[in-house]
Amino acid sequence: MMKEKLESKKDEIRCCYKITDTDVAVLLKMVEIEKPITSEELADIFKLSKTTVENSLKKLIELGLVVRTKTEGKKIGRPKYYYSISSNILEKIRNDLLNCAKRMELAAT
Repeated sequence: MMKEKLESKKDEIRCCYKITDTDVAVLLKMVEIEKPITSEELADIFKLSKTTVENSLKKLIELGLVVRTKTEGKKIGRPKYYYSISSNILEKIRNDLLNCAKRMELAAT
C-alpha cells in the first residue's frame, strides 16, 4: 500500500527533491522490498552499475529518505553496508511535498 501511495506521487517526489527517475525508482523499490538491501542487490535488480545505484543511495541518504547501516563481524576488507528506508518516510515525504508546494505557490505570486 505504501508503494502505491508513493508511486502515484512519483513526479512530485522527483520535482520536490530534485532527484532523477533512477533515484525515485531506487526509493520505490526499497519501499516495496521492506527490508534492508545492499547496493549490489539493487544494482542486480535494476541491471545498473553499482556506482549508479550508490550515487542514488547517497542522494536519498542526504535527503533523509534512506539510512545506511554497517554489518558487524567482518574485520578484513571493506565493510558491507545495508540500506533501508527511513522509519518515518511517509510522514517525511508528505511534509516535504507540502513545503515544496508552498514554496512554489509563493514563487508564482
